[in-house]
Amino acid sequence: MPVFFFDIQDGKTRSPDTEGTEYRSIAEAQADAIRMLVAIAQDEWHHGVKSALAVQVYDDKRRPVVAAKIDCAVTVCDGPLRVN
Repeated sequence: MPVFFFDIQDGKTRSPDTEGTEYRSIAEAQADAIRMLVAIAQDEWHHGVKSALAVQVYDDKRRPVVAAKIDCAVTVCDGPLRVN
């Protein structure tokens, strides 16, 4: 099975993956990258941090194959939420 590497960036630091993980396909690696982002975002809001989170997925030759990012921000409001 192909090996993929997931480098994580939280807006301040970058954590490179040095071990890699086996997946059957790029689609499975992509789905896991999205799951990672959601889990990191859930952790971030507990700390009240606003940050841009990203996961860059590389193949076994360290070529980028998937890039996923999410902006994470939590604000306590005393009125209705308005989306622009």
